[in-house]
Amino acid sequence: MSTPAVEIEGLRLVYPDGTTALDGVDFKVEKGSSVCIAGPNGAGKSTLLLCIGGLLKYDGVIRVAGARSDAGHSRGRDPSVFGLVFQDPDDQLFCTTVRDDAAFGPRNLRLPAAEVEERVCEALRAVDLAGFEERPPHHLSVGEKKKAAIASVLACRPSIIALDEPWAGLDARACRAVTGILERFTGTRLVVTQDPRQAAGICERMVIIDGGRIAADGPFHELSADRNLLERHGLDFG
Repeated sequence: MSTPAVEIEGLRLVYPDGTTALDGVDFKVEKGSSVCIAGPNGAGKSTLLLCIGGLLKYDGVIRVAGARSDAGHSRGRDPSVFGLVFQDPDDQLFCTTVRDDAAFGPRNLRLPAAEVEERVCEALRAVDLAGFEERPPHHLSVGEKKKAAIASVLACRPSIIALDEPWAGLDARACRAVTGILERFTGTRLVVTQDPRQAAGICERMVIIDGGRIAADGPFHELSADRNLLERHGLDFG
């Protein structure tokens, strides 16, 4: 059997104020699969992604592409393996130009300058931002910022990409653009959202998190059709 893209055992995280954000989370994500992680505000979805990304200390074990990290560790993942797109692109974009933001990851991978430029051009084309290279990120629209943040991750060519509320705050056109980007990505996709309708054409599996625990896990079409289940966990599928 192939190594799962992500494997989580006994994941628990308690914030310094005593709030339990995650309480005994166990699940696997197979390579090449697309998983929607859905749940209401405060359910622990974003915290889960930050733990998988190695950005928070936690109790339990997380393996990403077979690489294990144990309780108490807090260090970012290899960006060529795992790419995390934050909900707010202003948390991700910090350089003076779109080009430099897209180039930041490849440069830190110590790639030759020619390959960095190749990856930047490739990533910006993938998100339809070719020609935006010299634009300051703070001059972009919200939708353009979101695409630039995704490009900064794609430039590292990760095998796994995780996105926190990728459609939040976007108009219909920008939502369609983000959906198109995700449809074209051929690796493993983890998509966190409190509105699973947006993930309907992308994800074949849904994991519902509520109160820091997994409340349901199954085929997307089955869980999304269970109106009682969705209502119990603060979700709406229209």
